[in-house]
Amino acid sequence: MTRLIYCLPIVFDDPAVRARPGIERFAQIFQLYGHWVIPVDRTGTISTPIRGVSLFPVPKYRSFSKSYEDLCSDRAREILRNAEKLGIRIRVMYSGGIDSTCLLVSLLKEATPQQRKSIVVLLSHESIAEYPRFYQEHIRGKLKVESSIGFPDYLGGDEMFVSAEHNDMIMGSDKIGEMMTRYGPAVVQRRYSRDLMTDFLKVFLNGAADRYVDLFERIRDVAPVPIDTNFDFLWWANFAIKWQACYAFIAMMTPRRNRHRVTKNYLDTRFVSFFNTEEFQLWSMNNLDKRMKDTWASYKWIAKQVIYDYTKDAEYRDNKLKNGSLIWLTRRLYMNNFLDEDLRFSDDLAPETYLQTQNDFV
Repeated sequence: MTRLIYCLPIVFDDPAVRARPGIERFAQIFQLYGHWVIPVDRTGTISTPIRGVSLFPVPKYRSFSKSYEDLCSDRAREILRNAEKLGIRIRVMYSGGIDSTCLLVSLLKEATPQQRKSIVVLLSHESIAEYPRFYQEHIRGKLKVESSIGFPDYLGGDEMFVSAEHNDMIMGSDKIGEMMTRYGPAVVQRRYSRDLMTDFLKVFLNGAADRYVDLFERIRDVAPVPIDTNFDFLWWANFAIKWQACYAFIAMMTPRRNRHRVTKNYLDTRFVSFFNTEEFQLWSMNNLDKRMKDTWASYKWIAKQVIYDYTKDAEYRDNKLKNGSLIWLTRRLYMNNFLDEDLRFSDDLAPETYLQTQNDFV
């Protein structure tokens, strides 16, 4: 038997897989979170048809007072220090969006002149277009730049690869913006309503919406903090089940020639998600009021404030909206189908080796 860290949703197109217990209902979640998210419940509450392993259980809750900006600075110093100690460069995935700009700003704030020389920004024409002022004032002619199109070539390599994944899970969920568009801005901060949530999820899940609300409510019931509002509910579901997918999805693009180089040591020292720390998660659980104000433009305002303090760009701070970018960059790239708990990649596995018939989607 095999326990998986991740597999691609494409494997569920196989009729032999599709016929297994619970798969049809389980696969409907791709309509909600996109055709790249295989949910892993970090609370250990629900069982999926996949025999999986959780790499990042939800941290045990404790009171936490450190600020988001201080966490960004601490994380940047840690990354710069580790790269310097190893004598390697830091390749930063940069899209021009809020998360990757916050990451890059944090590194630039903390880097010494010598450490700046080790930073290589991986970007595209779209990255420049998403935030042209930042490119002109803080990247062009000041930092080493390479194309992000070929970023998988660096996976499994000797140098550090840093992404801005997981800030979405810390801050909330992009589904909050869709709920605001459908029902009005005020509804997301109202007390949680099962009827409203079910109606909203029907847009994505059709007849399975009730079942998914049941499952999400079970996850809510084990949350270590009060889940009082519709915003809280969508955030907690995102926080609890999408974390591992955001970590593993990029790793699935590791070229065949580098598969054997993805070891635990590589993941611990060179494959870095900037926001993937226990402290960022504790900040999120302790600051339910610091992720959005009363408009969608204020979503991630605290990350945009970190950027503003460095750039003094009020236009970006006040008006920049979340814009998903990674999925468009990766849609035509080669991807491994499976990654198991022993860090073995494979293109094909027999369904009976990684699927379980007893699950909460039957």
